[in-house]
Amino acid sequence: MTGVCSTSNLDMVTSLGADNVIDYTKEDFTESARIYDVVFDANDKLPKSKGKKFLKKSGTYLNVIKNFDSDEKITTDDLIFLKVLVQAGNIKTIIDRIYPLEQIVEAHRYVEKGHKKGHVMITI
Repeated sequence: MTGVCSTSNLDMVTSLGADNVIDYTKEDFTESARIYDVVFDANDKLPKSKGKKFLKKSGTYLNVIKNFDSDEKITTDDLIFLKVLVQAGNIKTIIDRIYPLEQIVEAHRYVEKGHKKGHVMITI
């Protein structure tokens, strides 16, 4: 598995199971000739046309953020595929911070800064 991230996240992405980590601040991963079974854009940073360029013919492109400007939406099959990957240990998750519901404004501010390292959870 290959992960793409900034320098500050190299160790975290390696700990998630990436065999190969590309630091996008030092290398343009879109110029790579590697081909993958799955391209999973977890941050909505890669246009689908570029993501599909790296796929095998039978490969799967996933973007977990709905694109409201497109007819393509996340399907139940996409979610089941992700669930299988998580259950098999191929995708792991990190919880960066947990906020109580009363601090939801602060949680949004933190996320909007764009520097979170994992999920931000709200407890109810």
